[in-house]
Parts: sequence; C-alpha cells; structure tokens
Amino acid sequence: MSFRAEVVQFASSLTPIGLSRTSQCVKNRPRQIGAFAFLFVANAVAGVRIAGASIVSFDDLTMAKQQPRRAPNRIPQVTVLVDTSTDWGRQTISGILHYAQKHGPWHMSVEPRGRSDPMHLPSDWDGDGIIARISTTKLASELRCRNVPVVNISGIELEGIQFPRVSTDYGATAELAAEHFRTRGFRRFAYVGPLDLTYVTQHAAEFERRTANDNLPLKQFNYAHESMASQRWRRQRQRLEKWLAELEKPIAIFCWGTAASCQLLDVCRGQQIIVPDQVAVLAGDNDDLIAQATVPPMSAILNPCPQIGFRAAERLEELMSGGYDNGKPMQIAPIEVVTRGSTDILAIEDEELYAAVRFIRENAFGELTVEQVARSVPMARRALERKFVESFGRSPLSEIRRLRIARVKQLLATTDLSISKVADASGFGTPEYMTSVFKKETQLTPLRYRSKTRAR
Repeated sequence: MSFRAEVVQFASSLTPIGLSRTSQCVKNRPRQIGAFAFLFVANAVAGVRIAGASIVSFDDLTMAKQQPRRAPNRIPQVTVLVDTSTDWGRQTISGILHYAQKHGPWHMSVEPRGRSDPMHLPSDWDGDGIIARISTTKLASELRCRNVPVVNISGIELEGIQFPRVSTDYGATAELAAEHFRTRGFRRFAYVGPLDLTYVTQHAAEFERRTANDNLPLKQFNYAHESMASQRWRRQRQRLEKWLAELEKPIAIFCWGTAASCQLLDVCRGQQIIVPDQVAVLAGDNDDLIAQATVPPMSAILNPCPQIGFRAAERLEELMSGGYDNGKPMQIAPIEVVTRGSTDILAIEDEELYAAVRFIRENAFGELTVEQVARSVPMARRALERKFVESFGRSPLSEIRRLRIARVKQLLATTDLSISKVADASGFGTPEYMTSVFKKETQLTPLRYRSKTRAR
C-alpha cells in the first residue's frame, strides 16, 4: 500500500478524544475527524512533506494538537456527572472545583445526585467538556454521542469503552490492605463485595495475590447492596451470618466499599462476634461520617479523591484546548489506612513478639533503636530479629522504618508541614536522612511525592 493510501486509511479511522472508533452516533460522524486530520491528509495526499519529521507514527499523531474545540474567548462549560451523596463523590468534586478556581474560570454544572441515581445530560446540552463516573455502558454510549472531551474518573473498566481515565490505583489499594493486616499478625483473610461485577472480582484477585498463603485460601462473600427494608436484604443477611459463623478465626476481612463493611460489622455485633479480636474489618473507601457511626468505628482506606478530581480537570482542560489523549489511564495510589476500632489490634499469639511490636508502634516516631526494643521485652536482639523475620518477613529495623515512611506519606499528603517538620514528626530527625531513606523506598523525593498526591 502506498504512503498516501496509508495516510488516507489512517485518517479515516481517527476519532476525537473520548470517542470510540465503533461509535454508533451516526448523526455526529461529520464531526468525528478533526481539522488536524483533514489538514494532515490534504498535505500528505498532495505530496507536502510534514515539517520536522520523515515518519509520523500513530502515537506521535495522537499526541499532536487538535484545533481548539471552543472559541478562544469562550469560558468552558463543564458538566460533572458524579454523585454528591458519598464522601468519595464530594471529595472528588472538591478537587475539580479547586482546579477550576485556580486555573479557570469555568462555568460548571453539578447537580445533587445519589449514588444509584441515573446520570444523564439534557437533550439540548451544548457544553464543552464532561467529567463523569462512567460505570455503565449506557452512560458511556450517551457521552460518546456528545462528541466533546470526556474524562472518566471511575476505576471501573468497561470493555470497549475508550475514555481518558483518572482513578484510584486498586492494585495499590489491595497491597495497602494486605500490608495493614499482615503487620497486625493476621494469617487468615477474606473478601466481601459484589463479586458479580468483573472489576470487583479483579480487586478481590489483587488482594488474594498479596495475601497468598499455602493451605489458607482467600474466603469470599458475594455482597449485593440492598435496601434494609427489602426481603433480599434479609436473605443476604442470613447468608452472611452463616458465612461468618463458619469462618475460622481470627480473620481479617477486606470489603469493597463502605456499605458492605457496615453490614458486616452489624452482623458481627448481632452474632456476638468480637471485632477486631475475632474479625477485623477494613473498608475499601473512607467516609468519615459513616465510619464513626459504626460499632466499633470502621477502619478504611483513604483514597486520593481530591487529587483524582484535580487531575481529571487538568486533563479535561488539555483536551478542550485541542490536545489528544495518549491512551494511558492515570492511576493514583491511595494515601493511607485510617485506623479505627475495627482493625486496631495485634493478632499475635507469641507474647514476646506481641510486646515488641506494641513497643515499636508506641515509640516508632521517637529516637528508637532495635536494642531498646529488645530490652523492653526483654530478649536478645538476635532472637528478636529471628522472630520478626519468621513472622513478618522483615527485621525489627525494617518495621520501624516502614512505620516512619508511612507516617511521612501521611503528613506529606494531608498537611502543609515543612519537610523539616515532617522529618522531626516521623522520627527521622533530619530532612536529609529522611529524604535519603524515603527516595530509596519510593523512588520519589518527599516534595515530588507531595505534588503527586495532593491537588495543587
């Protein structure tokens, strides 16, 4: 095939950002090849050399600049299709608003919505861009027909749906949950969530991979969110009661979301299962209000919602200004586990090891040495190190350093403390030493980590 024919064939397949090549929106087809593509084809077919390049790859072209989608002086009209009833939704919207206030102005449309409320645009909508939590193919198809830049902030991957995406790194979430449980001495694990959904099954698989233990497979319960007034909810509760009663304990349970965690804790209380001594419960998403209302208060993973919103808005601005998507989703790691009563325990049978771990947790952010830990038990340092490696796969010094690194991450992500004060508050003493250890552990400087995990 000649170069000209290849160019024409390639250009005819081009679609604007956020649109699938298999779009069924026939009425929008005339707009689906941007001005850049027409210019590229016209020059190539006419034999005009593209300045500065002898070969233009698909990746190069998709990173090129399209003609702006709006008039230069027009204030962008942006619609946000995200629920406002959850802490996740509100925090994400706050990140979008922060970007608009700092880099706008934008005219934004945000309507109060429940998590289960349908997301739709008015038929006469004529905006410039959309940020949406796209969790259904129906919504994806509707947005695809609008022929405007769309950024997806859902971690849900729908087959065949190609929108630029900014979301939580769920692999990192599973790793954080596994580490949280392992450092508390748990050796049995379970997962609760709507396992009929492919993306939840994948999340459970990520957690299982990180908690793999011979002869102790991950126990799983398929949870469906139901109204407490429904008969289905009562039947599910009965199944959950039976499942919990049959689990060998102590056991650590990681839940997909807040709703599953709440029901799990409620069933434990009704069945007189002691939390966290017999069953430790960790939610995959943090909602301060709900977490404080459970008995005991619910531990949860703090996801980078404001950062997701900020980065999604930043990406949308690039696309509305004529940029092309590079096809790579942006995944942002969770910030930390917010430890509350539902996991605040050490499930360690060895009394000496229990005492050592407790002493480390109580003193890790001061001038703590391994010798001090050994004397507090008391036991020989070498014996202590052997027990740590056998139980946790790392030394007491590594455990002290792990806690300090986690503290640094938390302070960098959630406060404006100077690097010097962060070093002092986390037990590293000097910012130079902290930076050296932190960079070795994360491949990032503290300042770079802060910029990646906070909306700026």
